[in-house]
Amino acid sequence: MATAKKTDLAADFTSKAKEFAADAQTRVKGAYGKATELASEAGEFNKANVEAVVESGKIFFAGAQELVKSDVETGKAVLETVTADAKKVTTIKSPTELFELQGEIARRNFDAAVSFGSKRTEALVKLYNDAFAPISNRVSVATEKAKKAA
Repeated sequence: MATAKKTDLAADFTSKAKEFAADAQTRVKGAYGKATELASEAGEFNKANVEAVVESGKIFFAGAQELVKSDVETGKAVLETVTADAKKVTTIKSPTELFELQGEIARRNFDAAVSFGSKRTEALVKLYNDAFAPISNRVSVATEKAKKAA
């Protein structure tokens, strides 16, 4: 009878150990699956982040290139205007004409500077907004993922 009790006890222990091992194996498989899924999601998320930074850089440099082209064109126009103004100065016959021409040139140059400054500011703001839009979108995605995780 004592041997039967020991055998039952050993069989019960073995059964419990097998159940525990099977349960642990199931949990480990589940945890591994979740970890693999999370690693895959993290990899995809980081890949999308890198793509957003690359896209942002492309937009920024294309816009900067356009601004430089615009500056070159503006420089040419300014040079032509200065040349025309110099020709006008050579035709002046009196001090009164000189003062009138100086006033005209000063007003025109002031208006041109204000106009150029306004256009440049608008162009830079648009460029920065366009360039950082892909990154801003990624921040929104990260924020949404953080909200879901919490």
